[in-house]
Amino acid sequence: MGLAESLLTPSIEAQVALYAPYCGGRRVERELRRALELWPSGHVNGIRPLVGAPGHHFRLQWQVVEAPLLISACTLTLQVEPPRWFRFNLAAHQLIVWLMELQSEGDGAPDLSDQFWQWLLLEASLERGLADSSLVERNEAPQAH
Repeated sequence: MGLAESLLTPSIEAQVALYAPYCGGRRVERELRRALELWPSGHVNGIRPLVGAPGHHFRLQWQVVEAPLLISACTLTLQVEPPRWFRFNLAAHQLIVWLMELQSEGDGAPDLSDQFWQWLLLEASLERGLADSSLVERNEAPQAH
């Protein structure tokens, strides 16, 4: 990492101090550090387990932003047939909280928390319907051109 790049990229300690007030404070510092280490990648791949069936593979992508209150554009792609995607925007600190809650069983791929899935499938849809906003956009995967 060059000098200019290191000056523009805050240290994990600085990011923890910035995000901690929005993400549960220092009592969850280990989880916060893990989420902040994942943050610059802009994505996570995982599997949503299903009872009595194979799980759904997913990819959550986000726009990396520099501060907890900035809005991050996100896309969740469910790798099913046909592929489905959900686009939504939310404050970076909320996405960090969901990344803090990533769960893995054994060496398996991570899953997002039940709170995330409930928000995506119930609350975000209801908010969009009532406010006619663009909080969540659902469609089939974009067609290749």
